[in-house]
Amino acid sequence: MKWKKNKKELLVYIVIFSLVLVGIGGVFSSITVAKDDKEIGPNAVQGKVISIETHPFGRRGVIVVKSDLTQESYAFFVGIDTTYVPRRYPAVGETVKVSYINDHGELRATLVEIIESQK
Repeated sequence: MKWKKNKKELLVYIVIFSLVLVGIGGVFSSITVAKDDKEIGPNAVQGKVISIETHPFGRRGVIVVKSDLTQESYAFFVGIDTTYVPRRYPAVGETVKVSYINDHGELRATLVEIIESQK
């Protein structure tokens, strides 16, 4: 009889523990969709570079991009972990595709692809 009681308690504890884990996973999830999934991907924005500001002695800075689809401006933090394709900073007015992660509310660019203009 005691085994059945312990078995029920164990089942209740397992259910409560799994619900807590699911709740924690939802709170700490770093995947954020840009503007209700109206962009080109869940963590990607394509648009024109409005401004670029980098530190003169380092690779840290901010790139502001105006989205082609939603016309919203996004400020992306760039740094040593940002990859540029081709391997150069974009110029103001160039079209870029930025892949990013949401790091505690800051959009950190992981990949900046400069899209060649079709002539």
